[in-house]
Amino acid sequence: MRTDKVVLIAGGAGSIGSALVERLATSGMSDLIVVDKDENQLESLRGKLVDRALTEPMMYVCDLRNRKHIVKIFSDHLPDMMFNCAAHKHVVSGQRNVSETVNNNLVTTENLLVAKRLNPECKFVHISTDKAVEPTSVMGASKMLCESMIRGESKPSDKNSIIRFGNVMGTQGSVLQIWKRQLEQDMAFTVTDLSMKRYMMTMDQACEQILRVVGGDSGTYILDMGEEVPVSELLANFRKAHDCPSHPIRIIGIKPGEKVSEKLHWPVEHLTHFSAGGQTIHRVYHSPHFDYLRALEISRSFDDDKTLECLRGLFGKGMA
Repeated sequence: MRTDKVVLIAGGAGSIGSALVERLATSGMSDLIVVDKDENQLESLRGKLVDRALTEPMMYVCDLRNRKHIVKIFSDHLPDMMFNCAAHKHVVSGQRNVSETVNNNLVTTENLLVAKRLNPECKFVHISTDKAVEPTSVMGASKMLCESMIRGESKPSDKNSIIRFGNVMGTQGSVLQIWKRQLEQDMAFTVTDLSMKRYMMTMDQACEQILRVVGGDSGTYILDMGEEVPVSELLANFRKAHDCPSHPIRIIGIKPGEKVSEKLHWPVEHLTHFSAGGQTIHRVYHSPHFDYLRALEISRSFDDDKTLECLRGLFGKGMA
């Protein structure tokens, strides 16, 4: 990636966003704009970069639901590329905060698309999730609606892309973090269901593949996730790595919105494949469209029951 480009990372203090910031800063890129509403996490990221003697990017404390603010930041810097890593992303939290999750994820995406119009040559890259496919959770449904918004608001000449992938090990609130905390506190490892499976990749793998994909044409892409990994295998590997093979476990059951296994694409989607750095990347065509404008409007009421009813009308009764 050229180092004379200006890159803006929205949600840049989160797990994926901050990893991208560190990767780009390490590569020598100096024109980085980091935007996040979490002041503490921004300062933590700044400290990490200073410790490694890396150039400090421009950092803005900004709630991306404030359109005026993000448009001002964008107009001041006119970035050539923008990553949208900002979202409410936790399944359990989304089930408890239905309208907040839908509204936040749609409004932030909408505001970034509006800001992007100030520089039509800017490439917009939206980070999505496998939970957006045939969603059973509010979070997954909100991310699919964001995908629909981007495809619906994009003209053929727009440089807008969506990158969909599964779980990334070590992100905030991940099961590995939970088990680590429980081990430190000498508590049993909580497991939802030993038959559960998830697509998994490391943070380095995620960043490497994302940065390889963004150099290509606009479109919707699925990263190379390999095969789904059983939770039982993840637990066995964690126990081995931390030398606690007999540490007790406690089965707590699948929580509302969770699936036993995930899918990376809809049955109606058509995939083509190409190789990038030895990884097989999938390009997606003919994605289903959902009425994101209706969901956005209803979420503005912050009536969780009405918002959930809307999601069930769009995605079916499989929604928890």
